[in-house]
Amino acid sequence: MNELVRRFVRYAEMDTRSDPSSFSVPSTPGQTGLLALLRDELLEMGVEGVHLDQGGVLYGSLPGGTGGVTIGLIAHVDTAPAVSGHGVRPVVHGEWDGSPIPIADGVVLDPGECPQLELYKGGTIVTSDGTTLLGADDKAGVAIIMEALRHMIETPGMRRPGIAVAFTTDEEIGRGMDSFSTARFGADFAYTIDGEQPGSVDSATFNACRADWRITGIEVHPGSACGRLVNPVRIAAELISMLKPEEMPENSSGEEGFEYPMEVSGDTEAATVQMIIRDFTTEGLAARVHRMHSLHRYLSEKHERAVIGLEIRNQYSNPRDTLRADRRLVDYAMQGTERAGITPCETSIRGGTDGSRLSFMGVPTVNLPTGGGLFHSRREWLAVQGLETSLAVLLNTIDIWGENLAE
Repeated sequence: MNELVRRFVRYAEMDTRSDPSSFSVPSTPGQTGLLALLRDELLEMGVEGVHLDQGGVLYGSLPGGTGGVTIGLIAHVDTAPAVSGHGVRPVVHGEWDGSPIPIADGVVLDPGECPQLELYKGGTIVTSDGTTLLGADDKAGVAIIMEALRHMIETPGMRRPGIAVAFTTDEEIGRGMDSFSTARFGADFAYTIDGEQPGSVDSATFNACRADWRITGIEVHPGSACGRLVNPVRIAAELISMLKPEEMPENSSGEEGFEYPMEVSGDTEAATVQMIIRDFTTEGLAARVHRMHSLHRYLSEKHERAVIGLEIRNQYSNPRDTLRADRRLVDYAMQGTERAGITPCETSIRGGTDGSRLSFMGVPTVNLPTGGGLFHSRREWLAVQGLETSLAVLLNTIDIWGENLAE
């Protein structure tokens, strides 16, 4: 393994799963552990302005450069809470022959279900042992940024802008930018390294909301429940049945939005339903939010003895409009992709990154790839060639910024 892959494996082995039920900052201690390791590595490299704040953000910088512009690089250290990140054991599958990869009993990585894998036939694929996720989202991005910094420090003649770096926590639960300081960061523009396959330059994301429902009923022994029991479990099921199946994530693609019931819990006293709402347009998101309120009114009137609460919170917004005023972020990344020998494509990501919020905090941000796929699952994978190409795309993009700023 080269140093880039070794970095990734070292970071992946640390449990940094975020926890939406925690009120700590960051939400889990493992994230602080990885930030402390990264802080020490940044200081050892000679990165300046290294600072780990209490809000769970690690900052650093490589000042200087040309043109008076500073480009920010961002990745998040947490992994998704839905799948275990404890005891991650990366497994390296060398000289992959293109056939399905058995990861564990009942867990198979099948290229027939993931066509992007075909790009790496004959190469090396990294997975977990099947009992956990891998953590390529976004520890691959962390490793890429760290190697890019090392390269720039060891290549003092490289034409580049000033560089700012930030590693965030709790991105997977929508809190990555909650305590982020754009002033300390000091970037004019930024790239999150949090995408999938090289070639993609993600300039658009969903607009996103979260909808939390709480249903309180009237609990009565079922033997004497007639006319008295109000069952919140049944109301929760009725709510979910009223969502449009054709607009669920499993039945939508491209720039189609959705309403997604992610978690349901409860008993005959109270029940909760947690949903996320996504749409690429502000008008589309507003219509989906209006639908939630209409469902709330309908169910409250139908089940008047129940107490039905609905809280809707904004999470992030599509940065597409903020990027139209200055296309350099996208154009230079497209050129950097082409220099890496990959055909570039400006794309939309069916998700969000810290950059989605950062763009609306005054730092326009575009998302670049990492070389992995099937994130948030036990079948998550990372191609070594894709990881290396993603690093090349980032370094080429920074170089193109330096060339143009020097003119």
